[in-house]
Amino acid sequence: MTRKKTSNDAADWDTAQAAVRNNREVLGSMTSHTELFTWATDNGIDNASLFTKFKTELRKQLHIDYDELRQKAFDARTAELAEQAADAPQVTLYAAGDSEVDSFAVCNEDGEDPWYGTFHDNDRVTDQDGADLAAARKAIYLAGKARDQEDLEVIRLRLVVSNHRVTAEAVQRDSLRHKVFVTIEVVDNGEDNPALEVCRLPGFRTWREVSLTDLVAAASGAR
Repeated sequence: MTRKKTSNDAADWDTAQAAVRNNREVLGSMTSHTELFTWATDNGIDNASLFTKFKTELRKQLHIDYDELRQKAFDARTAELAEQAADAPQVTLYAAGDSEVDSFAVCNEDGEDPWYGTFHDNDRVTDQDGADLAAARKAIYLAGKARDQEDLEVIRLRLVVSNHRVTAEAVQRDSLRHKVFVTIEVVDNGEDNPALEVCRLPGFRTWREVSLTDLVAAASGAR
């Protein structure tokens, strides 16, 4: 269904256009997406509709590509994270989502000590790719909690999934947010990913029931 234009939509375009036009010198001197976002927030242009149009006006009027600046910053931070993680413990988690039953699972290689249940509304799952990506993000979150518990600067995560759409690039923001350097392994054989079966279990089990101590201990070969 085609989205209809509204008077609010037109007003947002006018607001974004004027914001860039009237602040060309200030905005043109900014060299990072963080500076641009902070300026937009300080000037009330941080809701989804306005900010999208603001980015477009930056590109049209000033040839500033906000998304490109942000990606370059993310890539630089990812490179730094990789260096920091060189000698960090590596945990292994398996993750899967199931859009048919709106569920996810994160577990160890034996399918044990899992975190599983139904997705929340803020997971924004609409299809199978979204379900698997949301499950992967939960695995990164769990690894981040293990990092917090052990007071580590960074932790490595070997994440095993069954969807080729789950890539390091797709979960880059989560990786940086939780200081988890992620390497992803995709297995096509369902038997090689126990999370596929676990996410079909009835009921739920929260991440707080998972032993983060055992997760990190397994990384060092200890039990």
